[in-house]
Amino acid sequence: MAVEFLATEMDTAVRVVHLASSLCVKVQDKLRLPSSTNGHVKSKDDDSPVTVADWGVQAIVSWVLAQVFGGQNLSIVAEEDTESLSKAESLGLLGAVSSAVNEALSEASTYGLPKPDKPLGTTEILEAIGRCSSVGGPKGRHWVLDPVDGTLGFVRGDQYAVALALIENGKVLLGVLGCPNYPVKKECLSNGCNNQSGAAGSVTKGCVMYAKRGSGQAWMQPLIPGGCPESATLLKVSSVDDPVLATVCEPVERANSNHLFTAGLTNSMGVR
Repeated sequence: MAVEFLATEMDTAVRVVHLASSLCVKVQDKLRLPSSTNGHVKSKDDDSPVTVADWGVQAIVSWVLAQVFGGQNLSIVAEEDTESLSKAESLGLLGAVSSAVNEALSEASTYGLPKPDKPLGTTEILEAIGRCSSVGGPKGRHWVLDPVDGTLGFVRGDQYAVALALIENGKVLLGVLGCPNYPVKKECLSNGCNNQSGAAGSVTKGCVMYAKRGSGQAWMQPLIPGGCPESATLLKVSSVDDPVLATVCEPVERANSNHLFTAGLTNSMGVR
């Protein structure tokens, strides 16, 4: 399919990532409450965590894509399955996922997305999650979703992303990243921004970034409660050419980065 025919796909992907990001914000806020973590986080067989947000985002994205593009030939590759969520001992967790999904979908129309006529039942939610079991491949069209990329950061209250892409015949056609905790303003990188909006209503953290194959551009929209903004900001490579003034980013998890090496490198470069 030609790039110019991706208008509906791009629009839907951006809007559903906005909606999914709003779900993540609410779930993460609940994780900060005392004694709430155990009911919203579960360990996989490899001991990595999975949360209400992981299943909730997957259910929302799957349901919306099926409504817009039809579910019969829809191929979605995603991370989570329904096996552990379907067990009797996970009834409370499934209830939490159901509550989060239906709360988010009740606001879908404000994001310009289809809204269910009535709250989805647990069977429908499990079906939506299970729809994301495609194995993908080099042929055909596949939506690829990581519902919460960086679950450890999510649980910790730190950085994570909702990542959605569309691949056709092995080529990435579009990509969308929802980053609810990413600092929109430069001063927040060092000082931190604990609120979603500033005193004047300007967003200080949280954004959705997206790009389309062949456009040569990438865009960013602020993440605002209850809907999608009408405008977007063109993303540009930083004009800083002095390494002393550069901002260095690295993974928080020690397993994913050599912090000692990075510290030595930045020190030798004189990075402030």
